[in-house]
Amino acid sequence: MTLTLAPEIEARLAALAQSRGLTVEGFLASVVRSESEVSDPRQARPLTGVEWTAQFEQWADSFHEAPPVPDAALSRENLYPDRW
Repeated sequence: MTLTLAPEIEARLAALAQSRGLTVEGFLASVVRSESEVSDPRQARPLTGVEWTAQFEQWADSFHEAPPVPDAALSRENLYPDRW
């Protein structure tokens, strides 16, 4: 399959692909795959609670672990430094 794109669109796709660590071909394949999973969006059923929870947890796990915020950072003095 051949797809002809305007240079500015191709550049934006390349940047999106690179930001996700993919080639342009891999990025486009993932977009097409996800869009083709539901053939008719009107027929898509709502997720069950278990499915929604699983997808949410998968999404949440995709973020890097952040270090804990020290208690001192949440003190009034640090939240409102100009008021002391």
